[in-house]
Amino acid sequence: MVSYIRGPAYKSVKTIAGLNLPLIRKYVPNLVIWGGAGIAGVATFTEGIPLFKDTFYTKIPYFGQHWVYNPDPEEVPV
Repeated sequence: MVSYIRGPAYKSVKTIAGLNLPLIRKYVPNLVIWGGAGIAGVATFTEGIPLFKDTFYTKIPYFGQHWVYNPDPEEVPV
C-alpha cells in the first residue's frame, strides 16, 4: 500500500547572519585556497622590506636563518 502525504514537509535550516552550515562547508575550500594565495603574495612582496624581515621572517623556526644578515668581516667596509 502507498502512503500519501497531505502537504509538503518543510524543514527549516538554522542560519547565522544568513549563512547556514552546508553553505559554509561549501565555501571553506575556496576560502582556504584564496587565503593561502593571499598570504603567499604578501610574503613575496614584503620579503625585501627590512621591517618585515626583522619582525616576522627572522622569527620563523628553522627557516628564519635565511633572512639573518651575517656578513664576513673581510667584506664589511671600514
